[in-house]
Amino acid sequence: GDRSAVRWTVLTLGYKASTEQFAPDQLLEWVVEAEAQGFDAVTASDHFHPWRDDVHCFSVWPWFGAVGMRTRRIRFGPGVTCPTLRLHPAVVAQDAATLAAMFPGRFWLGLGTGEALNERAATGRWPDYPERRAMLAEAVAIIRHLWAGEHLTYRGRYFQTRAAHLSVRPTAPIPLIIGAAGVSSVRLAGRLGDGWMIPGSEGGLEELQRTLIPAFEGAARAAGRDPAALGRAIEVKVICTDDPAVALAEARLWASSLLPEREKYGLYDPRDMQRYGALLSDETIRRHWLISADPEDHIALAEQYLRLGFDQLYFHTPGPRQGEFLQFYGAHVLPRLRQRHSTAHRAAA
Repeated sequence: GDRSAVRWTVLTLGYKASTEQFAPDQLLEWVVEAEAQGFDAVTASDHFHPWRDDVHCFSVWPWFGAVGMRTRRIRFGPGVTCPTLRLHPAVVAQDAATLAAMFPGRFWLGLGTGEALNERAATGRWPDYPERRAMLAEAVAIIRHLWAGEHLTYRGRYFQTRAAHLSVRPTAPIPLIIGAAGVSSVRLAGRLGDGWMIPGSEGGLEELQRTLIPAFEGAARAAGRDPAALGRAIEVKVICTDDPAVALAEARLWASSLLPEREKYGLYDPRDMQRYGALLSDETIRRHWLISADPEDHIALAEQYLRLGFDQLYFHTPGPRQGEFLQFYGAHVLPRLRQRHSTAHRAAA
């Protein structure tokens, strides 16, 4: 065994709360509604800048405290935060431990290598990817040592601590998941994370099956870990309508987020992101979202990811109709998905 791994492979049907689109108080009400509609969890980005110039963007950390207080059972965590440039890993360890102590069993920590939109904008620094990946590996080590209660003097290439110690620690381990969409980041998740989170796969199911899942599982095995004991989370992009004009207008709000990695790599100004996003064709934008008012289509898409071994699905809808989406899923999608999942499990057993 790997003492750090937290077994975290229960079916989770979650809501992706868009911190980069809505005001914090409004989004909080939708999370309360998500819990009322039967969602298990909520994930939210830790962004400094949004991806366009005419929307909101707020700090997710104080907001998570409000989420915990306003809800009773829903689990929550960042998808994902960067613990290396804007934020020091020791501070992230303390923030996470505080939330986990206040809301036992409900908080997880999602980590990633960052985006220029957030890290470069706020700090002026944007190291090349291999360096950011190495920084993330050091950050994970520091966070785990501090959570274990050590008085940590750490001398790494990128970070140092001197007898750092957390006096408030969680009673149960905090799941630490790593957000990754490229092969080398996915390998890092398999090696160091309790799970892997992917923000929706541009290459679709085929790329997941052919490249990313084998990379994740292979890295876990090479590190002496059981891939089946590690969580797998994915964002599922959905729009609940049969009206193509409504769907396109809503999906266009998130156009910049669909830019290929090489095009948005160094972009740190939301105005530039918005300009580039506007150049994407309608067809490109439509291709990234399931657009349907038929619950069966939504269930079928979710089941494809479940069959690939993803046990945590975070449904993301792009428009202002968040309340309608939550009610549609609460009434027609989540109950049927759970029923089929438990039936399939009983059959397999």
